[in-house]
Parts: sequence; structure tokens; C-alpha cells
Amino acid sequence: MVKRKGPGEGRPKLVWDPAGDDRRLATTTQELRTGRYALAGELLAARGVSEDVRDYRYLILAQVAASSGVDTAWLAEEPGSPEAALLRMRANVIRALQAHRTRHPKAADLIELARAQCLEAAERFPGDPLPWVALLHLAPAAPEKVPGPRELAVDGPWQTMGQVWQRDPWNREAHHRLLAAVGPKSGGSVPAVTGVALWITSRAPAESALCVLQLLAFIETFREQVERNETNKILLTYRNWSTAYAQQETERCYTRWFAPTGGKGVLLPDLHLLAHALWAGSHWEPASVVFDAIGPYALTTPWALHGDPEQVLVAARERSMSGP
Repeated sequence: MVKRKGPGEGRPKLVWDPAGDDRRLATTTQELRTGRYALAGELLAARGVSEDVRDYRYLILAQVAASSGVDTAWLAEEPGSPEAALLRMRANVIRALQAHRTRHPKAADLIELARAQCLEAAERFPGDPLPWVALLHLAPAAPEKVPGPRELAVDGPWQTMGQVWQRDPWNREAHHRLLAAVGPKSGGSVPAVTGVALWITSRAPAESALCVLQLLAFIETFREQVERNETNKILLTYRNWSTAYAQQETERCYTRWFAPTGGKGVLLPDLHLLAHALWAGSHWEPASVVFDAIGPYALTTPWALHGDPEQVLVAARERSMSGP
């Protein structure tokens, strides 16, 4: 039985940091913001971490580099550094996507540059899935619409996905990018997201973090419904996450993936996706356990779906930890 605290008792103040409890990443991010990249080189070259953690570290640092230009300075200083080259590649993908979203006049050039750098990195590091993951990240701006597996009538970046599968079959970020590439924001559809998520999770190992793809599919369904009926968010939340299927998939994700480790080593975005699904489906006790694993580390997604993300997150945490 989980021992519950009273309202607000012992609750840590929210810390808006995507690094979560990866404090090496948090420290390195702060250093990179000041233009210093020595720690980034050490962190990104570190051995003994999973490919999913490595991909996530590159992504978070690339988000900093994309706005500061520190990746260009680092690569100029250390042109032979694989880590500097891969960080520049990821940062340029982010820049290209930003230009695409804002319809910048140089968007096409930036997209082509990012694509070329991904392919160059793939040739330079043939066994590394990261260049192909970055190419999938670029897919909304540079669509690759080819037919998918026979079981799926969904076009998408399947050739690029195939390159990832050869190197890291259950790569977390790649599958998230695949879902985004077949979704509404990339010219696809919610049924495509739902079908691909089910296809992937039915094949992935039970302990794989890919179970949260089903939770993402529920979010896409909810988002589409909200766009049609903004005034009924509370009712739509209840309807979406109280169905037998949503309850089944949320419980499966908790019991088979999260519970065996208590969330140790789980990336912060996945913890928030699970906490959100448990809260939305009124699974208060397991939700409280996941919120304990999250600690003070807050993210905007997916809480912004329901209003002000800070208010929604705090309310969800308090409700979950207050008991039935």
C-alpha cells in the first residue's frame, strides 16, 4: 500500500528541466548555454548508457545549440570530433524544422542542408542509428512517403525506419518520430497514428518503453476531438481514457514496463506520458507512484492539452496523491 501525503505536504517545487534526474545532462546543458562545450564532449562520448539515453542527450543539447550556435564553434575548434559533428547535425535538423514551421524564405535550403548532413553522418558512422533517427526527426519537413508493411495501409518514412531497425530494432526516439511522421501535423491522420502504434507495440518486448506509443495515440485522438469541441475538455478526457481499451493499455504499460523497475532509468517524457494516462483514467494509486518517480521535474507536454500546464500538472499530482 502506498503511504499518501496530505494535500501539498512535502511536495517539491516544480523544476522545468527536460533533463530530469540525469544531472550530468542538466549540468552540461547549463554549460552549453554559456558557450562552453567541454562537458558536452565528455557526456556525449560516455560509454555504458543505452542508445535511448544517448539519443535523448543529443536531442536536449541540440535544442540549446540550435539557438546559440555553439555547435558551429565547437566543430570549428574540433573538426575531427564525432560528437561535435553529430550535435551539429541534430541542431541543423531543429533549425530546418523551425524554418519550415515559420515558412522562412531559406527553409528549403536549411532542410536540404540538414538532410545532406544526416546522410553524410550515416556514411561516416555506418553502425550508428543516430543519423537515421535525425533523418526521421526531419521527416515532417522532408516527407518520405513510401508504402509501409503489408499489414499497414500507411505511407511514411519506412525506408529510413528500416535503416534504424537494422542498427537498433527497438529504438525509442525513432518510433516516436515515425508516429509523428504519419500523424496529422505531417499531413497524415489520427487513424494512421493509432494503427502504427498498435502495430509497433504488439511486436515490441513487454519491457520496452515503446508501450507509451499507445498512450500517444490516445493523445492524438483527444487532440482531434478537442479541435472539434473545445468546450468539453473535461468530458472528452473522461471519455478517452475511461474506455476499456485505454484502461487496458494504460494498466499494461504500468505493470509490465514501469512497475518492474519503479521508473529507474526511464526518460522523463515517458514518465509524464504514463502519469498523464493514469491520472486521466482515474488510476490514482499507480499514478501517485509514477509522480513519485518523476519528482519535481516538470514538462509542458502532455499537460498543456488540458489548459495551463503548470496548473494542470499540479492539480493532477495532488489529486493522484490524495487517494481514492
